[in-house]
Amino acid sequence: MSLFLVLSGMVVLIVALVLFLRGRRDAPQGTPLPNGRALVLLTLLGLMLALASQLPVFR
Repeated sequence: MSLFLVLSGMVVLIVALVLFLRGRRDAPQGTPLPNGRALVLLTLLGLMLALASQLPVFR
């Protein structure tokens, strides 16, 4: 179960990274990212999934 949480967390973080890099390339310099809130939510979700695997329940 913990391996699934780690892998799914990593997938979510990689998707967030790809969206971030794609948004930075397309956005003009000095403007906020168009999907900034989604990136923050995906990053938090990925970190929660990856860190949840360290809970004693899943060991």
